[in-house]
Amino acid sequence: MRLHRFYITEKIGLPALRREQAGERKEITLTDPELIHQLLNVFRFQAGNKVILFDGTGYEYEAEIILINKKEIKLNIIKALKKEIINKNVSLYLSLIKKSNFELAVEKCTEIGVSEIQPIISERSEKKDLNIERLNKIVKEASEQSGRTTLPRVFDIISLQLAVSQVLKEGKEGVVFHTVTDSSTAPSPSLSNEGESPKEVVVFVGPEGGFTEDEINLFKQNNFKILSLGQNILRAETAAMVAVWEGLKM
Repeated sequence: MRLHRFYITEKIGLPALRREQAGERKEITLTDPELIHQLLNVFRFQAGNKVILFDGTGYEYEAEIILINKKEIKLNIIKALKKEIINKNVSLYLSLIKKSNFELAVEKCTEIGVSEIQPIISERSEKKDLNIERLNKIVKEASEQSGRTTLPRVFDIISLQLAVSQVLKEGKEGVVFHTVTDSSTAPSPSLSNEGESPKEVVVFVGPEGGFTEDEINLFKQNNFKILSLGQNILRAETAAMVAVWEGLKM
């Protein structure tokens, strides 16, 4: 039977592996009220039930509940199951769009494997704020559901100009997906570059209506790749998902 997965902020870490190799078990105590409510009242777990825990370090662990009440959960770590191997870091820089659509993009891109999510304000952004706390909750739940052992980071909103400067400073590969195909753009298959693939890619996706001509010129001036996702006009949240997937294949 498939065990339910839960993210915890407590770091289980490598000591659990060493104890496992020595034939011992590590016991941990969790006091997070939200997690306690979820396990006790939603799933109605009892002592003896097993779950999968992951702490964002790349490992996940099979654990057995030995005590559960309204104040705490005590578990035995039975074994470490795997370490997530990340071959490519892809960051999504997404212009602000309608709240529900932005949240959908965050959820699905987390499932796909995005490493970071950076909301940006561009000229055609529909709104100027986001609930970052809610986005982090969506990231956590999507990571639990999809089998990830790490959580992508969600950053506070910044301007497009600052985002471009940030990518240049960090020496990452900047790729912009634009709605108009011209001599400087190409369909998605061109993302499969010959030679060595970049390890850190930043994909930029604009709002409904895309980036403005001035913004595209800003990208070009800083040698970002300007690419098209094809002939069909995609909604911004759909473009974000496709862009992250293409970025992972670069």
